[in-house]
Amino acid sequence: MQVGALFGRYRLDRSLTVDVSGEVWAAFDTVTSRQVVVRVLPPDATEDDEFCERFERDVGIAAQIRNPHIVPIHDFGQIGNRLFLATPTTQGTNLRTILQTTGPMEVSRAVGVVEQLASALEAVGAAGLVEQEVSPANVIVQDGGLIQLTDVGLPTILGAASGVYGLTCVLYECLTGEAFPTSAVPTPPVGMAAVIARGTAVDPARRYRSAGELAAAARVAAPPQQPAVEPAPATPPIDRNRRLIVAGLALAAIIAVAIVGGLIIGSGTSSPHVAVPTPSSSAAGPVSPSSSPTAMANPTAAEQVPPVQAPAPTQAPVAEAPIQEEAIPTPAPQSPPVVPAPAPPPGAFAPQVLPCYPGYEHTPPPDGPCLPPGSPPANAPAPVPAPAPAPAPAPQVLPCYPGYEHTPPPDGPCWAPAGP
Repeated sequence: MQVGALFGRYRLDRSLTVDVSGEVWAAFDTVTSRQVVVRVLPPDATEDDEFCERFERDVGIAAQIRNPHIVPIHDFGQIGNRLFLATPTTQGTNLRTILQTTGPMEVSRAVGVVEQLASALEAVGAAGLVEQEVSPANVIVQDGGLIQLTDVGLPTILGAASGVYGLTCVLYECLTGEAFPTSAVPTPPVGMAAVIARGTAVDPARRYRSAGELAAAARVAAPPQQPAVEPAPATPPIDRNRRLIVAGLALAAIIAVAIVGGLIIGSGTSSPHVAVPTPSSSAAGPVSPSSSPTAMANPTAAEQVPPVQAPAPTQAPVAEAPIQEEAIPTPAPQSPPVVPAPAPPPGAFAPQVLPCYPGYEHTPPPDGPCLPPGSPPANAPAPVPAPAPAPAPAPQVLPCYPGYEHTPPPDGPCWAPAGP
């Protein structure tokens, strides 16, 4: 066999390996037009009829297995005096090559390899194949970490490890980098020695009953994997200074917002809101101080207007009560209530001046509180209270017309006397 030659429908492009089990070629399938891997057994294999029958039977069963950890078989048979099987090309690397290049694996990774191979061996056993050779030489490690078993269905060579024993040897070689058994006898990691001892026991009855049981025991014995802590990347000095500047600007912005918010709240509490006075139901007579309009929603003490006493609607004069300097007028109910608008920025507030009801005027104009004409300005200094005047003389009671009398006497209204 040589490069470029045709082996049946396969064009041999490149030799991959040559060993006691035959030759492995990278080839091109001229029928399906796809790249394949062709394994060709030695010529003397066809001289053993029993071996040929077993090859046809076991490889035929393996071609029916569908498992992600088993490389599928596209074609198999005999061309001339050579038995062969064809499989798809893989983008992985042989496990033995990896171990010879990088050395032993970490325990967690080695156990992961065994777990995937155990899945493949369980599928092979479920299909009816009793013995299946397994060693790092027929294990492919894909770039993404997928483990696949090759040469499934090929008759086991005398002395080759298979089943639980072979899988335990793979575990040992992954952990130590040396094939089992070896004269050096490297010590496996802590906790794995007992697993390897049982899996390679001389008495098959003392071994694990299945590949899955071996994989489970290895997982239990493996130390817990510590999560890798990635160091935080060092912050460049420029980025550190930039962060400090941004933090300083953010702090200054927060302080500015707090100051502006305080000014807005302060101006909102003392800003004037002109209230509309409620007109009196009587057309004649002055309005009492309790119904006089209020210039501001929350007047300060300096801007409060002292109440003005109006004369009682009687014929006799009534003495004025002394003005109290600190009297606080009762605010009249507003209808409808004035809802203050959101306060603008300081210096831009321009309150809307509402007109007063008839009989009132802004004192002082143009935006003072609504007061009766002649009332002192709201912001005028409080007048000094005058001394209490002397008691006024008793009012003079006029006589009633003839036929009338004061009811009740002596100064009641004049009414006709009631009948007996």
